Amino acid sequence: MAKVDLALSAPVPWADPAVASSPTVHLGGTRAEIIASERAVARGTVSDAPYVLVVQPTIADPSRAPAGRHVLWAYIHVPNGSTIDPTELVLRQVERFAPGFRDTILAVSARTAPEVARDNPNDVGGDISGGAATLRQLVRRPVLSPQPWRTPIEGLYLCSSATTPGPSVHGMNGWYAARLALHDRFGIHTTLDDLAVRE
Repeated sequence: MAKVDLALSAPVPWADPAVASSPTVHLGGTRAEIIASERAVARGTVSDAPYVLVVQPTIADPSRAPAGRHVLWAYIHVPNGSTIDPTELVLRQVERFAPGFRDTILAVSARTAPEVARDNPNDVGGDISGGAATLRQLVRRPVLSPQPWRTPIEGLYLCSSATTPGPSVHGMNGWYAARLALHDRFGIHTTLDDLAVRE
Protein backbone atom coordinates (compact mmCIF):
# COMPACT_ATOMS: atom_id res chain seq x y z
CA MET A 1 0.00 0.00 0.00
CA ALA A 2 1.17 3.50 -0.82
CA LYS A 3 -0.53 6.56 0.64
CA VAL A 4 -1.24 10.16 -0.34
CA ASP A 5 -2.40 12.82 2.15
CA LEU A 6 -3.91 16.08 0.90
CA ALA A 7 -4.97 19.43 2.34
CA LEU A 8 -7.84 20.92 0.32
CA SER A 9 -9.35 24.39 0.01
CA ALA A 10 -12.84 22.97 -0.60
CA PRO A 11 -14.73 19.67 -0.62
CA VAL A 12 -13.94 17.29 -3.46
CA PRO A 13 -16.13 18.28 -6.47
CA TRP A 14 -17.42 14.80 -7.21
CA ALA A 15 -19.24 14.40 -10.53
CA ASP A 16 -21.89 12.45 -8.62
CA PRO A 17 -23.00 14.74 -5.75
CA ALA A 18 -24.09 11.73 -3.64
CA VAL A 19 -20.43 10.78 -3.23
CA ALA A 20 -19.76 14.07 -1.40
CA SER A 21 -21.50 12.79 1.73
CA SER A 22 -19.54 9.54 1.99
CA PRO A 23 -16.53 9.51 4.35
CA THR A 24 -15.03 6.54 2.45
CA VAL A 25 -15.06 6.26 -1.33
CA HIS A 26 -13.86 3.32 -3.42
CA LEU A 27 -12.67 4.48 -6.85
CA GLY A 28 -12.12 1.86 -9.46
CA GLY A 29 -14.22 2.53 -12.51
CA THR A 30 -15.68 -0.55 -14.11
CA ARG A 31 -15.45 -4.05 -12.71
CA ALA A 32 -12.94 -4.88 -15.47
CA GLU A 33 -10.77 -1.89 -14.49
CA ILE A 34 -10.75 -2.95 -10.84
CA ILE A 35 -9.82 -6.51 -11.78
CA ALA A 36 -7.04 -5.26 -14.08
CA SER A 37 -5.71 -3.00 -11.33
CA GLU A 38 -5.57 -5.78 -8.75
CA ARG A 39 -4.09 -8.26 -11.24
CA ALA A 40 -1.33 -5.77 -12.04
CA VAL A 41 -0.34 -5.68 -8.36
CA ALA A 42 -0.38 -9.48 -8.17
CA ARG A 43 2.01 -9.50 -11.16
CA GLY A 44 4.36 -7.05 -9.40
CA THR A 45 3.36 -3.87 -11.25
CA VAL A 46 0.90 -1.01 -10.78
CA SER A 47 -1.96 -0.10 -13.10
CA ASP A 48 -2.11 3.33 -14.73
CA ALA A 49 -5.69 3.46 -13.42
CA PRO A 50 -5.37 1.92 -9.94
CA TYR A 51 -8.14 1.06 -7.54
CA VAL A 52 -8.06 3.90 -4.98
CA LEU A 53 -9.50 3.93 -1.49
CA VAL A 54 -10.29 7.56 -0.62
CA VAL A 55 -11.12 8.86 2.85
CA GLN A 56 -12.80 12.25 3.35
CA PRO A 57 -12.74 12.55 7.17
CA THR A 58 -13.86 16.17 7.29
CA ILE A 59 -17.25 15.05 5.94
CA ALA A 60 -17.92 13.44 9.33
CA ASP A 61 -15.57 15.52 11.50
CA PRO A 62 -14.93 19.10 10.32
CA SER A 63 -12.51 19.63 13.24
CA ARG A 64 -9.88 17.63 11.33
CA ALA A 65 -9.05 20.71 9.25
CA PRO A 66 -9.08 24.49 9.74
CA ALA A 67 -12.49 26.13 9.24
CA GLY A 68 -13.55 26.00 5.61
CA ARG A 69 -10.76 23.58 4.67
CA HIS A 70 -10.76 19.83 4.13
CA VAL A 71 -8.39 16.89 4.25
CA LEU A 72 -8.33 13.74 2.20
CA TRP A 73 -6.14 10.69 2.16
CA ALA A 74 -5.96 7.89 -0.32
CA TYR A 75 -4.39 4.46 -0.63
CA ILE A 76 -3.50 2.37 -3.65
CA HIS A 77 -2.43 -1.23 -3.69
CA VAL A 78 1.16 -1.72 -4.81
CA PRO A 79 3.46 -4.74 -4.76
CA ASN A 80 4.96 -5.38 -1.32
CA GLY A 81 7.95 -3.08 -0.82
CA SER A 82 7.27 -1.03 -3.97
CA THR A 83 9.01 2.34 -4.09
CA ILE A 84 6.57 3.84 -6.60
CA ASP A 85 5.40 7.37 -5.76
CA PRO A 86 1.59 7.13 -5.72
CA THR A 87 0.89 10.85 -6.05
CA GLU A 88 0.12 11.24 -9.74
CA LEU A 89 -1.74 7.94 -9.99
CA VAL A 90 -4.05 8.94 -7.12
CA LEU A 91 -4.57 12.51 -8.31
CA ARG A 92 -5.40 11.34 -11.83
CA GLN A 93 -7.99 8.83 -10.57
CA VAL A 94 -9.68 11.29 -8.21
CA GLU A 95 -9.72 13.96 -10.94
CA ARG A 96 -11.31 11.41 -13.26
CA PHE A 97 -14.32 11.13 -10.95
CA ALA A 98 -14.17 14.69 -9.62
CA PRO A 99 -13.26 17.14 -12.41
CA GLY A 100 -11.67 20.24 -10.90
CA PHE A 101 -10.27 18.32 -7.92
CA ARG A 102 -6.70 19.44 -8.61
CA ASP A 103 -7.80 23.07 -8.23
CA THR A 104 -8.71 22.41 -4.58
CA ILE A 105 -5.30 21.03 -3.56
CA LEU A 106 -3.32 23.15 -1.08
CA ALA A 107 -0.65 20.59 -0.13
CA VAL A 108 0.28 16.97 -0.86
CA SER A 109 2.35 14.46 1.07
CA ALA A 110 2.94 10.95 -0.24
CA ARG A 111 4.49 7.81 1.21
CA THR A 112 5.77 4.78 -0.66
CA ALA A 113 5.19 1.28 0.73
CA PRO A 114 8.62 1.18 2.49
CA GLU A 115 7.89 4.58 4.03
CA VAL A 116 4.53 3.33 5.28
CA ALA A 117 6.36 0.36 6.83
CA ARG A 118 8.97 2.65 8.38
CA ASP A 119 6.22 4.68 10.06
CA ASN A 120 4.44 1.56 11.35
CA PRO A 121 6.51 -1.64 11.69
CA ASN A 122 3.28 -3.69 11.66
CA ASP A 123 2.83 -2.70 8.00
CA VAL A 124 5.68 -4.87 6.69
CA GLY A 125 6.53 -3.81 3.14
CA GLY A 126 3.55 -1.45 3.22
CA ASP A 127 1.03 -4.22 3.89
CA ILE A 128 -1.66 -2.67 6.13
CA SER A 129 -3.33 -6.04 6.59
CA GLY A 130 -0.96 -7.13 9.35
CA GLY A 131 0.43 -9.95 7.26
CA ALA A 132 -0.89 -12.63 4.95
CA ALA A 133 -4.65 -13.06 5.15
CA THR A 134 -4.51 -16.83 4.81
CA LEU A 135 -7.19 -19.05 6.35
CA ARG A 136 -4.73 -20.11 9.06
CA GLN A 137 -3.92 -16.47 9.85
CA LEU A 138 -7.56 -15.44 9.93
CA VAL A 139 -8.29 -18.13 12.54
CA ARG A 140 -5.13 -17.61 14.61
CA ARG A 141 -4.85 -13.81 14.75
CA PRO A 142 -3.06 -13.06 17.06
CA VAL A 143 -3.44 -16.38 18.92
CA LEU A 144 -5.63 -19.44 18.57
CA SER A 145 -8.42 -18.65 21.01
CA PRO A 146 -12.20 -18.37 21.08
CA GLN A 147 -11.61 -14.81 22.37
CA PRO A 148 -8.48 -13.52 20.59
CA TRP A 149 -9.37 -9.88 21.34
CA ARG A 150 -8.52 -10.26 25.07
CA THR A 151 -4.85 -9.74 25.88
CA PRO A 152 -2.98 -11.08 28.93
CA ILE A 153 -3.18 -7.55 30.42
CA GLU A 154 -6.42 -7.13 32.35
CA GLY A 155 -8.72 -4.58 30.71
CA LEU A 156 -6.66 -4.37 27.51
CA TYR A 157 -8.28 -5.57 24.28
CA LEU A 158 -6.98 -5.76 20.73
CA CYS A 159 -9.30 -4.74 17.89
CA SER A 160 -7.04 -4.28 14.88
CA SER A 161 -6.76 -6.25 11.66
CA ALA A 162 -4.40 -8.51 13.61
CA THR A 163 -7.48 -10.09 15.17
CA THR A 164 -10.30 -12.25 13.87
CA PRO A 165 -12.11 -11.80 11.48
CA GLY A 166 -9.08 -10.20 9.84
CA PRO A 167 -8.28 -7.12 7.80
CA SER A 168 -10.90 -5.02 6.09
CA VAL A 169 -12.95 -1.90 6.65
CA HIS A 170 -15.91 -3.70 8.19
CA GLY A 171 -15.09 -2.84 11.83
CA MET A 172 -16.06 -6.25 13.17
CA ASN A 173 -12.72 -6.59 15.00
CA GLY A 174 -13.69 -3.60 17.13
CA TRP A 175 -17.25 -4.85 17.59
CA TYR A 176 -16.04 -8.20 18.94
CA ALA A 177 -13.41 -6.59 21.19
CA ALA A 178 -15.96 -4.09 22.59
CA ARG A 179 -18.53 -6.81 23.14
CA LEU A 180 -15.98 -8.92 25.03
CA ALA A 181 -14.85 -5.93 27.10
CA LEU A 182 -18.46 -5.13 28.08
CA HIS A 183 -19.01 -8.75 29.04
CA ASP A 184 -15.79 -8.98 31.08
CA ARG A 185 -16.27 -5.67 32.89
CA PHE A 186 -20.03 -5.43 33.35
CA GLY A 187 -21.43 -8.85 32.48
CA ILE A 188 -23.29 -7.30 29.56
CA HIS A 189 -24.19 -9.62 26.69
CA THR A 190 -24.72 -7.73 23.43
CA THR A 191 -25.72 -8.67 19.91
CA LEU A 192 -25.71 -6.80 16.64
CA ASP A 193 -29.46 -6.32 17.07
CA ASP A 194 -28.73 -4.21 20.16
CA LEU A 195 -27.15 -1.63 17.87
CA ALA A 196 -30.28 -1.20 15.78
CA VAL A 197 -31.87 2.21 16.10
CA ARG A 198 -35.27 1.93 17.67
CA GLU A 199 -37.94 4.61 17.52
